[in-house]
Amino acid sequence: MTSDAPAGRDTGTADLIAGLAGGLFAPIATFWLGIPFWISIPVAVLMFFGVRLVLAPRQLFEGFRFQEIDQASLELARDVLERARIDLATLAEKAATIKDRDISDRVMHLQTIAGKVIGEVEQKPRRINNVRRLLTYYLPGAVRLAAGYGVLEGRLVPNRERLDAAQRMIGELDKVFTTYADRLTEEEVEGLDLEIKLLEGEISGERKA
Repeated sequence: MTSDAPAGRDTGTADLIAGLAGGLFAPIATFWLGIPFWISIPVAVLMFFGVRLVLAPRQLFEGFRFQEIDQASLELARDVLERARIDLATLAEKAATIKDRDISDRVMHLQTIAGKVIGEVEQKPRRINNVRRLLTYYLPGAVRLAAGYGVLEGRLVPNRERLDAAQRMIGELDKVFTTYADRLTEEEVEGLDLEIKLLEGEISGERKA
């Protein structure tokens, strides 16, 4: 899995830059600025850790502010999404190897839906439980199904019955993926239902007034 950290911000580079900053600070502070040596040393150590912290590689969800109650959701989302990202990339690779363009497109549609789900959970990790089974069970299953279809398709005498069964299952998975994706917006839909009821009540009261 490729890292999300920008080039130049990997751990080794960060340590090197931080070490240079901390190491140069002590002699400069002592001989140029006249700061006592016993003060410049601990300040140099603090500078090392400060620079190291600034240059540390970013992790998934870095920058989010979570309350303690959200920590469990954050950790769960991070673990699930790291695996799901790999499966998502693999699913696209398997789709590209399928010769039947229609089936390949249908597999890619699964990949597109899963990608949208992953992107949504990255922004709203509290909702990971709404789609956890999709990302931990159905998405890996889709990867295995696509890989198997490619193997069947590549045989000298493809088994038509197996191919048809695999095609039907791809169609079923499309329904499952769509259902789980819609669960991510369930809170907004429920809020809309409530708003409609409130507005209907207000309008009804206005008419009676």
